[in-house]
Amino acid sequence: MDAKTGNTMETKPRPLDYNVGAIVIFVISIGLAVVAYAARMIPFDLFNPSTWVFGPLGVYTLIYSFVAGKEWTYYLVWGTIMFAVAIASALYSIVNIFVVAGTLLIILAVIGLVAYWRGKK
Repeated sequence: MDAKTGNTMETKPRPLDYNVGAIVIFVISIGLAVVAYAARMIPFDLFNPSTWVFGPLGVYTLIYSFVAGKEWTYYLVWGTIMFAVAIASALYSIVNIFVVAGTLLIILAVIGLVAYWRGKK
């Protein structure tokens, strides 16, 4: 309580905006990549840096789509796309990229169908 005015001073926790969390995730993932490559824990491959960026950011976006409640389909679609890009760039030598692209199209179609059904109610 403030002695002069008699007002109580309360701080309310602010909800985490997408952009703040995304910047934090981006910086952490780039930092981890720099440490991993600088310490020679993993060999550098030209396709792997996109995995470091899109993997954590895609997972964060997917989680945010379920927690945020607003515009969930937007975040769900983009999170799925980013995660698919990360998987394709990480496993390009093992998994055919067309398998990842086909799976992505199927998942996006299901997301669109669920969004359509939810919008009809």
